[in-house]
Amino acid sequence: MQQAPPISAVAMRVAKLPLLARRRVLRALFHVSNTVQGRAAAGLATHFERVLRLPRREALRLDREAVYHDRLAELEWLSLLTRNRAAIERDLDHVTTDTPQLLSRIASGGEPVILAPLHMGPYVLGLLHTMLTFFPDRPLLILRRRDDRPAETQVMERIAEFGTPVRFLTVTDRAGFLPAIRFAKGGAVIVVFADLPPHYGKPAAMPIFGLPTRFAFGIDAMAYLTGATVVPIAIGAEAGRDVVAPRPPFTVHGNDAEERDRAAELMRRHIEATILERPEQWHFWPSLHEYVQPDAPATPRGLAA
Repeated sequence: MQQAPPISAVAMRVAKLPLLARRRVLRALFHVSNTVQGRAAAGLATHFERVLRLPRREALRLDREAVYHDRLAELEWLSLLTRNRAAIERDLDHVTTDTPQLLSRIASGGEPVILAPLHMGPYVLGLLHTMLTFFPDRPLLILRRRDDRPAETQVMERIAEFGTPVRFLTVTDRAGFLPAIRFAKGGAVIVVFADLPPHYGKPAAMPIFGLPTRFAFGIDAMAYLTGATVVPIAIGAEAGRDVVAPRPPFTVHGNDAEERDRAAELMRRHIEATILERPEQWHFWPSLHEYVQPDAPATPRGLAA
């Protein structure tokens, strides 16, 4: 009997399928695996139960779905790495944008724009669709973590194959900050992830779900220095499509504490609402303790570092 192919070989085959087909296959494989090996768990049920205050049954269901969406995200990264441009363009037909007129209006001004997504699901396809649909002639500046995996950078770099000049700035790279600002002032679209842990710098108190959480927060400075409009944006994965949902945009008019607090509150609402909509797709649940002030009285047991 021929030995079953390793998981990597199966994943490679599935990743080369069109979006609808590969997601159907992944869901089927996930169902078979759960039936044969027992239900998978991400170990996040306690978070869903205590932080989101969900019933135990729903928390356990979301915990299983978190495993599926982790695998979906990995599959979509692999797909973007291996499929050719024409195949990716066909996948883009399955990305939809809520309130597209909002992005069209902002794009028409020609000024710099900051897109502020969270690390949710397979977000790159949604970002690529947004760039090609609403900002096709704009350069792109991506602020990234210093510990991004090489594969993540390679996937982001593929955006350049669609005619978009792409530049990266590590969030802790002070020497590269001013050149990046000059680059962005030329009408660039800037991607700044809204949910980085506080140790990435300039933490701001942004409590979510009643927890005393802090997030790294530099969007206010970037928006003020570039004159960019900030568009909080949510990207989520569904069975047959990805959904891009822009939130109400805002601008930053000063570098004082009051303006920073106002911007932080707007981003806090965005983070909380986005996670609540699709909690099983947020990548950073396992590191939630990094966001929570350890000695704060509102910290539930088991979440403090």
